Amino acid sequence: MDSHPYHHYLFFKLSNEFYQLPNDAQTAAKEEFRSFLSAIEDRIIVVSYATLGLKASTTFMLWCRAKDPGAVSTLLGGALRTKLGNYLTIEYTYFGIVRNSEYSGRTGKPEQVMQNYPDRLPYFVLYPFTKTSEWHLLDRDNRGAIMGQHIKIGLGHPDIRQCLLYSYGVDDYEFIVSYEMKTLEEFQDLVIEMRRTIGRKYTLVDTPTFTCIYKNLSELMESL
Repeated sequence: MDSHPYHHYLFFKLSNEFYQLPNDAQTAAKEEFRSFLSAIEDRIIVVSYATLGLKASTTFMLWCRAKDPGAVSTLLGGALRTKLGNYLTIEYTYFGIVRNSEYSGRTGKPEQVMQNYPDRLPYFVLYPFTKTSEWHLLDRDNRGAIMGQHIKIGLGHPDIRQCLLYSYGVDDYEFIVSYEMKTLEEFQDLVIEMRRTIGRKYTLVDTPTFTCIYKNLSELMESL
C-alpha cells in the first residue's frame, strides 16, 4: 500500500504584479518559496510542474503526497505566507486517496504505477472523471470484463505510468487519474485507443484536462 496515500494536485496562478518587482526582489521571493517547500520534504512529497501556456489562469502545479490528509492544508498556510505567496492564487485543487482496485486487488501494475518511482518523466497529464449511474448498476462480472479491456490497452503502453485516486465523497468527482510519459504523442495514442472501448459510454464526465511539464523546484523557480 502507498505509504503516502493522500494525494493533492494544486494549481497556482502567479499574478502579473510579481513581474513588476525589481529582479532582486523576485529572486529573493522565489528562493524563499523553494527553501520552504524543500524543508517539508520529510512530511510531504512535493513534485513541481510548469503549466504556463498549457492551461488558462495557471502558472504551475504542485503534486503533493502525504500520510495525513490535513498535511497539505498546513503546507499551504505556510507557502502563502511567503513573499511569493502574496502573489499566488490557488486556481484548482484536486484530492483523492490511493486504494486497491476491486478488480485486481492492487493499485495497478507495479511497473506502471507512478508513485513507485523516485524519478519523474518529462510530461504529466491529469483529469478527473465520474462514471454514469448505469455503470454502477452493472453487476461486478460485467464491470470486471469491461475494465479488463481497459487494463489490457494500458498494458500495451508499458512506458506510460499512471496514478489512480479514489475521490468518492471527498471531492467533486469519483476518480482523479494522472499519467506521466516521455512524449505527449505516445499518450495521445493511448487515449485514442481508450476512446474506442465499450467502457467509454459509461463515462459521465472526464474534464478538465491538465497537461504539465515536469520541472524540479529550482528549475520551476528559475522559469517564473
